[in-house]
Amino acid sequence: MSVSRLLLSFVVIALPFGMAPAVAQPADAPATSPKKPSKGEQQALKWFSMLDANQDGRISRDEAKVAFRLSPSLAEYFRNADLNGDGYLTQQEIRTVADRRRAERQERRKREALQKQQAQAAALGRDSATAAPDAQR
Repeated sequence: MSVSRLLLSFVVIALPFGMAPAVAQPADAPATSPKKPSKGEQQALKWFSMLDANQDGRISRDEAKVAFRLSPSLAEYFRNADLNGDGYLTQQEIRTVADRRRAERQERRKREALQKQQAQAAALGRDSATAAPDAQR
């Protein structure tokens, strides 16, 4: 397997896990976020550039076809990330999908933490209720 095939597989597979490349901004564009890209984002940007065979700033379906043959599920990831349906993945599309998935993950974790707290509170309430009759003896 060539390096570019492996890297394409990683970039597309990484989408569901929230790793996305930092969005390159034109020199005259104002910075929308002062935060520095994470190491994962920097690495993903590097891989994105390597996979972009013609260096047009996007990964085409043709550039990704080899990965689709290696893992058919990658075609679905590509399709989901291609937000405008033009057959190309841009850095912005990957960022948008990654941000959405990150927000969904954070929301799920909050719900799970709340459910855990509620379960613990309920268990404490049961323990208190069963301890009260014992204390009266």
